Amino acid sequence: MKNIIKIFCADFRRLSTNVVAVVVIMGLSVIPSLYAWFNILSNWDPYAQEATSNLKIAVVSQDEGTEVAGISMNIGDNVLSGLKENKTIGWVFPDTLEEATDGVYSGEYYAALVISKDFSKDMVSFMSGDVTHPKITYYENEKKNAIAPKITSKAKTAVQEQVNSTFVSTIAESLMKVSNVLVDTDGNVSLVDAVTGRLDELDGDLQNYINIMNSFISVTGSASSLIDTTQVMIPDLNDLVGNGQNTVNAMQGAVTSGTASADTVSDMVSYSLDMIGTTLDQVSSMIQNDLSNLEGKEGSVTNGLAGAQAIMPYLKQMFGSTTSSIVVYDGVDAQVIEIQTQLDQISTDLEAVSTNAGAGSDAVKALEQQILGEISTCKTKINALGDTYTYSIKPQLRSTINSMQGSLNSAQAILSGVDGDLSGVTDVLEEYGDTLSSGMEGLVSSRDMAVDMKEKLDQIRTDITTLTGDEQYKELLDVLKTDPELLGSFISSPVALDTEAVYEIANYGSSMSPFYTILAIWVGALILVAIIHVKVHPEPGIMETKPYQQFFGRYITFFLIGQVQTLIAVLGDLFYIKIQCHNPFLFWFACAMSSFAFTMLIYSLTVAFETVGEAVAVVIMVIQVAGAGGTFPIETLPKIYQAIYRFLPFSFGMNALRETIGGMYAMTYWKCILKLCIVVCVGLFIGLVVAVPFRKLNRMIDKSKEKSGIML
Repeated sequence: MKNIIKIFCADFRRLSTNVVAVVVIMGLSVIPSLYAWFNILSNWDPYAQEATSNLKIAVVSQDEGTEVAGISMNIGDNVLSGLKENKTIGWVFPDTLEEATDGVYSGEYYAALVISKDFSKDMVSFMSGDVTHPKITYYENEKKNAIAPKITSKAKTAVQEQVNSTFVSTIAESLMKVSNVLVDTDGNVSLVDAVTGRLDELDGDLQNYINIMNSFISVTGSASSLIDTTQVMIPDLNDLVGNGQNTVNAMQGAVTSGTASADTVSDMVSYSLDMIGTTLDQVSSMIQNDLSNLEGKEGSVTNGLAGAQAIMPYLKQMFGSTTSSIVVYDGVDAQVIEIQTQLDQISTDLEAVSTNAGAGSDAVKALEQQILGEISTCKTKINALGDTYTYSIKPQLRSTINSMQGSLNSAQAILSGVDGDLSGVTDVLEEYGDTLSSGMEGLVSSRDMAVDMKEKLDQIRTDITTLTGDEQYKELLDVLKTDPELLGSFISSPVALDTEAVYEIANYGSSMSPFYTILAIWVGALILVAIIHVKVHPEPGIMETKPYQQFFGRYITFFLIGQVQTLIAVLGDLFYIKIQCHNPFLFWFACAMSSFAFTMLIYSLTVAFETVGEAVAVVIMVIQVAGAGGTFPIETLPKIYQAIYRFLPFSFGMNALRETIGGMYAMTYWKCILKLCIVVCVGLFIGLVVAVPFRKLNRMIDKSKEKSGIML
């Protein structure tokens, strides 16, 4: 023990009395600390907004925009507006594509994003069934810096999130604005209630029309029976001529009854035409009500036209049945065809309104105004047809019947002198009978269609009533009453990520301080063996020392200088750089134990293998810098590093320091200290045991080096 102390005292005396040696020792004590401090400061917070906002990334939008449901949309412009508010990256907005790409090639920009001209159009292409993925071209300068592309790659994610958020929120907001018309159409009346009221009114009108049709059918049936009776009588009139005046009087009575029936059928046709006009008025009223509902609303729906669309097919068939008995008259068929064409056009435009419900309120209003004009034109033509029937066809029919009455009067006058040729009367009665038969078919068809229409309307009313009472429908209405902008924002980002930090560290520099501090301690120990000899030469008063005494006597100097290096580095970390540290004393103690382990291991390697041992220490340092998990997670490194990680001294010291910086967990800290003690034991074994068989080899290597004349 005395020799150990003597060796240390001799070393201290020589160092303290030599000015150059003192300066060198001071440099050895400070230099490793500078290595740690500069690296920690350079990595203090490189991912913070203040740092990344200096990285310039160009963004250019060539988007020409598109239109969805009558709403103009330019997602490219919206993305630019959103990025201008984003300060995490130094966004730059050049005017042209060439300016952006040239900046990337020249190094002015780290990257550039270019939004294509069909970007908005492609974003909504799914609505047409032909999906085209929108494109953003990303230019990246990977030559300028190795880490910068990893940071700027966040720009791609930021732009993608901005695009998704903008697109989803815009679509959701637009749909909500369109759907809100379902909730309130006129203050306190919903669109569903308005449609139900209109359907109730139409149901009552249809019931009245069915009742009138039944009356017409009954009257027409009586007239047809009378005509059939008259037709049966005509063949036997020649035999009855001899009966004289009584038979003719009977026929005159029959014709008079036929005249009354014809008047009834004529009135029926006129009433049917009036009924058709009234129904068109109701369709017009429903459309005008929808127009008023659209005032002040954004978006449009055509649910209010459901009743009108259901009525039109039956209305066209009713018109065809009503006019089937009068188209035989000259000039009437052209008018009927024009009205039928007009009704077809109205039905087509009503379908167009339903099809283009999503095209926007302006488009829907234009179509509804057009339909109102067509209904007005159709009513005018129906009135004209009614006038034609009233003032042309009806007098013609009455003239025919009057002709029959005149013929009977003539027959009565000349009955006794005529053979009874009544073929003219028979033709007239056949024509009249055909007219009544055709009218009967039209009446029955109209009545059946009206009944069918009423049944369908009743079903619609029942379905609507059931829907309004459904709990899910009520919940849907509650959702539709939500603020469109608020709901759009929710749909674009429905999940709020609540991050709860575990062992939170304030900045990146504090996170990296364990690695750079441990590395500085190792470098300090490595410099010591490069500057200070590990061999102990004989001196007066220190004779016949044993190898282990030389080992420990010289190691004390290494140990103390290593501890000074460590203390300076620790004080600088805590009070100059001001890293985060929950337990400064344990931080220093872990550093001190690391210095003890590293100096012992490197000193022992040098004692055992001399310059070869120094080289081995350098190799071990290089391996640890790459594979000790100081910068990248060990799981991301190649398999060879993952295999040797548990044996590297760096990992023990870094994990102990991380406990004091981030927070302590159970006995992790003390387990790391215990592993550092094992490293000390390994160093002792190398320096005291392994070194013995290599001493002779080392002397041979030294002599060979001296012979070279240039090697130390």
